[in-house]
Amino acid sequence: MKKLLGFLGAITLITSTSSLAVACDNKPDRVSKVSLNPELAKQLIAALAGDPSLANKDFGDIFSSSDATTIVVRIINELIAKKFGYDSTNNNLEKLGLKKFDDENSEGYLPQQFIDTYKNQAGTVAEDLLFTEYTSSISSTRLDFSQINTKLYSLNPIEEVKSIVDLNGKSFNVIKGAKISFNKDGDKEWTILAEGDNKQQNLPELSDLTNPKSIFFIDGKYTSDNAKHQISPKTALRLRFQDYFDNELVKNIISNLLTMSYMDANNFSILPSSESQEDSTMSPFINTSSPLFSKTQSWFTTNTTGENRNWTTNVRMVWSIKFRKDNESKVRDELKKHDINSGSDKVVDFSNGNLKQGSSLIKLMSDIAKSLKTEEESGVIYNEDNSNAYDSFFRAQGYKGFTIFENGSAIGNNPISGKNYESAVKEAKKPSILLKSGSPFFEDNEDKNIEEIVFTLPIYMIELLGASAESNDSYIYQIKGADEKGKDIEFGWSGYGSSKTKYKDIWNQDNNKEYHSVDVQNLISGKDIEDSSQVSTQESNYNSAGYAMINQIKYMVSQDSTISELAKTVLYTKYLDADHIYYAGLYDQIGKYIKNNKDADD
Repeated sequence: MKKLLGFLGAITLITSTSSLAVACDNKPDRVSKVSLNPELAKQLIAALAGDPSLANKDFGDIFSSSDATTIVVRIINELIAKKFGYDSTNNNLEKLGLKKFDDENSEGYLPQQFIDTYKNQAGTVAEDLLFTEYTSSISSTRLDFSQINTKLYSLNPIEEVKSIVDLNGKSFNVIKGAKISFNKDGDKEWTILAEGDNKQQNLPELSDLTNPKSIFFIDGKYTSDNAKHQISPKTALRLRFQDYFDNELVKNIISNLLTMSYMDANNFSILPSSESQEDSTMSPFINTSSPLFSKTQSWFTTNTTGENRNWTTNVRMVWSIKFRKDNESKVRDELKKHDINSGSDKVVDFSNGNLKQGSSLIKLMSDIAKSLKTEEESGVIYNEDNSNAYDSFFRAQGYKGFTIFENGSAIGNNPISGKNYESAVKEAKKPSILLKSGSPFFEDNEDKNIEEIVFTLPIYMIELLGASAESNDSYIYQIKGADEKGKDIEFGWSGYGSSKTKYKDIWNQDNNKEYHSVDVQNLISGKDIEDSSQVSTQESNYNSAGYAMINQIKYMVSQDSTISELAKTVLYTKYLDADHIYYAGLYDQIGKYIKNNKDADD
């Protein structure tokens, strides 16, 4: 990390002080004020990132801020996250016998293939946020209009977008100014009248975005290989709003990538898979003590069938359907159609709100929504507050978001903070319709004339990794090498001498089977939500919805202050030397985490 230390020293070149004094104890006196020269700063960033084009990039107002510390810390965090991610990833790939990423070049720059993979992690999180935001905007002011008119972001790619993966798993680049089309044959160009000399306006409907079989297109004249490509709705949104995507959504996520890189290095223990010395094969085993897995669910391994030994999760997805109170009788009649007391084919036990084992919460929500319809369709579903967003995983309406509660306290963003159903969400262990004193109706916090039915889907990491028996091993999370060849993770807690399937065995015991979700199983295997016998091309490539959901959860966990503090201590100590930080404000922010003065590269 000599370049990074050089960068810290270069900060002194743009301070308001022309020279530095050295204290009697040979420790540097640190200047207290700096100002970033935009051109010099861009050249430094370009050199450190290994991308000369960044020296000419318009960074907007990033360098006009008087808070140089915030800017520099953000840059340092991203650089360390990339470097540590590269080092730890290649170290694990080597142990597993998988193809490593290329070495750093003679200038010390990381290979572009790794940088693209690294950026994709933030990109998958941002895609899900953008999907929810756009679907919510359809009923009011479309994001197309608000971005270009109010926030002044451009539409369609404003620069080349590299390594886009189409629905057939093929990677290609999209050139600046590309247009996105949709409809069955891709004969409608996604456009609004405000875009140049357009004579007509074509905007995708909710069905174009939420139907599992929806396909968008990029014409060959806009691609690096001159071929027409089919892309998913999430990818189409990413390209359509590239300016907003890169400079707002991804920028906010990148601030957490230092912690995410630290978490990635600890998720799996690389251990021998056999006691035999002749078999030196190493395998990735779940590290349940890692931040990602310890913060998201319990992992009881002894007396697993005893009382209160069932596994529990801290992660849940939440949806709701709102309606006016005077429509309560209509909604109650609809819910009765799904009550298990009214027939063996029904799925909801309204004594506790839980779904019958093996039933789909997503299908239940879809059936109820289709029957009730929105008010605009002469139905009863209320959406005047524009809260009827869709999630990008199951494409179900009324999405509120992910929640993670540890011992009652939220980790990351809590989208249901203060809601009347927040406590009920915290307690949910199975796919269910939430109840309050036996009633499935919760009063809206903002308008007492509005009520809502709340649905929750607990997400168990063990299932998201592919351990459910019902999945028939059609999907198991893999550690991937640079050539995309991978190795299945092992569902055990150590290498030789212990069962490699111990966690999987416990998860599939009768006392835990009731927590299994057919919806999660369909999601990770790529099965169509509406027809589980069909495989959706949208989820067929390596960047599947299962991997994307894990990234989303990882991003939320990375916002835990305890984990982020630990990550800074470990990684700053590894890559930085406190004596090279001459700017006092920067030292105050990061120097306190550096536990020794030895440069890890010496």
